[in-house]
Amino acid sequence: MDKLEIFICENLYQEYKLVLKQEKMDDVKLIKFPSLCDHKGKKSKIKEIFSKASKNQSILICSKLCDSLKLVDKENKMIELTSNFCFSHLICDEFIDHLISQKSYIISTSWLKNWKKHLEEMGFDQNTARKFFNESIKEIVLLDASIIDDAEEILKEVSSYLNIPYLIIPINLEKVRLLLKSRVFEWRLHQKENKKNKMINELKRKTADYSTVFDILAKLSSYKNKRDIIGKVKELFIMVFGAENFNFWSWYSKRLPNKLIKFKKDDAQYIINKDKSGFYIKVAWGGNFYGILDVSGFLFSEYIDRYLNLAIDIAKFSGLALHNHEQYEEILKTKEKLEHLSFHDSMTGLYNRNYLNQLFNENLENDIKIVFVFDIDKLKYVNDNFGHNEGDKLIKRFADILKKSFREDDIVARTGGDEFAVFISEGDEKTAKLIEKRIDNLIKLYNANLQETHLTLSVSIGCSVNHNNNSIEELMKKADHLMYMNKRKKDNC
Repeated sequence: MDKLEIFICENLYQEYKLVLKQEKMDDVKLIKFPSLCDHKGKKSKIKEIFSKASKNQSILICSKLCDSLKLVDKENKMIELTSNFCFSHLICDEFIDHLISQKSYIISTSWLKNWKKHLEEMGFDQNTARKFFNESIKEIVLLDASIIDDAEEILKEVSSYLNIPYLIIPINLEKVRLLLKSRVFEWRLHQKENKKNKMINELKRKTADYSTVFDILAKLSSYKNKRDIIGKVKELFIMVFGAENFNFWSWYSKRLPNKLIKFKKDDAQYIINKDKSGFYIKVAWGGNFYGILDVSGFLFSEYIDRYLNLAIDIAKFSGLALHNHEQYEEILKTKEKLEHLSFHDSMTGLYNRNYLNQLFNENLENDIKIVFVFDIDKLKYVNDNFGHNEGDKLIKRFADILKKSFREDDIVARTGGDEFAVFISEGDEKTAKLIEKRIDNLIKLYNANLQETHLTLSVSIGCSVNHNNNSIEELMKKADHLMYMNKRKKDNC
C-alpha cells in the first residue's frame, strides 16, 4: 500500500505520532529526522534521510528558518510546510512571542523524553549547561499534550539539573490534527483520482472544507474578544456549509429555548433536528461548557450528516478558542492587579514612589504647575506610645482627606511613612491657597468629630508654584523646604 511520508523533527515526533494513531491514518508513514538545533553536524544524516523520500508523496513540516530546508532533494518534489516557529502547530504565534519575550525555553514532550541526549549533543555537562541556561533563560516551559504520564517528574529532574524553574502549559493537538487531516485528505484524493467520481468529489470537498476550516481556525487563537471568536465561527458555517441561520447560545443564557434546556442536561454532544434541517452542538473544553451552536438552513440539507462530522471538529476548536480567551482575560486581570500593586501604596490606595519615578522619567516638567508636600505631625509619637495600628489610622484618615481635596486628574502619592506629595497640572497661587484652605477645613472637621484625642490630626504643608518652567525636582525641593519651615514653626510654638 502506498503511504504518504511525513518528515518531522525528532523534537515533535511524539506529538504527531499520537495524532496519526488517534486518527487511524495507517496510510501515513511518519519519519523523524535529527534536530539541528542541538547539533549542526547531523546535516549529512538528515540529507541521507531526505534522499530516500518517495517522489511526489512526501511532506516536510518545519519552521521557515529550519536549516533542514536546505537539505531537501529537489528531485523528490517534497512538499514543504513551513510555519513561523517550530511550535506554531502546538500553540499560537502570539503566545510563543510572549514566552520568548519572557526568556522562556520552550520544549515539547518529544524533547523531554531524551533531554540528557539533547544536552550532551549540545556539548554540555551539568556545569556548562547550568551556566549557559541560567545566563540566557528564566524558566523551562513544557508544552504538555499529556503524551506521557511522568512528564512532570522528568521535568522536575531537568529543572533540578539546570537549576532553573519550570512551567507546564497543557495543550491540545487540534491544530496538528486539522493540518494532518487537510494534507492527508488531499494526498488521498490524488491517490484515488482514477476511482469513481463520487469518491473524488467527496475528498475534494473534505480537502476544501478542512483547508478552509484550518485557515480560519488558525486565526481564532489570536482573537482576544469573545465576539470576534463567535463571528469567525459563524463565518465558517456560512462559507463551508452555506448555512442561513446561525446562533451561539451562551451556556448560562436565560433565554435558552426549552429544547436546548433539555439538551443542556443530556450527555449527548449534539442533536439533529427531527426534520434534519439543522443541528445543535455543545461547545466545551477541559470539562468547561461555553455554549451551544445552533445551525440550520443549509444550502444542501441532504448532506447534513456529512456536515456534522466537520461541525463537531469546529465546535471543539471553538471551545479551545473560548477557553484561551478566558485564560487571556485572567492573565490581563492578574497583570492589571500586579501593575496596580506596583504603583500604589497598599495601605492608602494612593500612588507610591515607584509611580512617581516612572512619571518623572517621562519629562513632564512643563506639565506640572503646583506641587504640595505634606508631613503628618507627631506620627512617631503615636506609633511609639499607642502602637502602629493607631498610627496607621492617622495615615489612612489623612489619605482620605487628600482624596476629597483633589481632582481625579491630580497625582496624589504617599512618598514615605508620614510623607505625601501632590502634583497638579493646572492652577496658580490662588488655586494653591484654596486647596490648602480646603484641606485645613477638612482636618478641623475631622478633629471636631474625634473621640480618640491621641488621633488628633496635624499636618505640616509646603507648596510651590511653577512660574519659570522649573523642574519637578526644583519644585519639590522648594515645597519640602517650606513644609519643614512650617513644621519648625509649630515646634517652636
